Amino acid sequence: MGFFNRHVFTLDKDNEVLKYGSERILRSRLTELFLAEHALRELTQREDWLHHKVAALEKAITLGTSMNTMKFEDAKIALEKSQLQYPRKEWALYRAEQRFHSILKDPYDRLRRDPKWYMREEMVQDCSDRGGCCSRECGCCEQRHLSKKKKGRGHCTVECRCCIGLRGFELPESQKQEMRQNLESMLKEVHSPYALRLANCFFLPVEIEAPGVLVAANS
Repeated sequence: MGFFNRHVFTLDKDNEVLKYGSERILRSRLTELFLAEHALRELTQREDWLHHKVAALEKAITLGTSMNTMKFEDAKIALEKSQLQYPRKEWALYRAEQRFHSILKDPYDRLRRDPKWYMREEMVQDCSDRGGCCSRECGCCEQRHLSKKKKGRGHCTVECRCCIGLRGFELPESQKQEMRQNLESMLKEVHSPYALRLANCFFLPVEIEAPGVLVAANS
């Protein structure tokens, strides 16, 4: 009890796998996990943003400061559509998680017993580098562990309400899709350093610093 596996992910000669101790883990399974987690996190943040937008528009109409009921109805419809997507996105993450045997699933689950697991230094820095809330002092990312939804918590995506407010506008869907494709490309590129860092962040205990690019000694 209390035992933590000290393995870390390292690169392998074979671009299709990462090494984890003596195990060779298919990168495709890791990529599926990373993308499913990101999609659910993005959707969760979109719901939060739309809840806020609907409430603000409803208040403006009630106070008589705005008579734009069309925007209000459009926001309500968008919120309902987002809510309907949640079970499917949650299932996609569950399916991706279940592809791993206990050597990875156990440390993955242990790490997430801490609802603020994603606030590890490496992931905070990544959010900051992307211009997310961790680059400011708003504290939004740290507070997301208080969400009623157990999954979908984490750092900023293009749907972050605070980031949209700071930016002053919501990105068009075409640009959001381009950014999603860029993320997938980063994860799938040959010997991707980003995929390696993310793998270590997703599975290593918080007290172990997630390495950057490590090459196995016998690779």
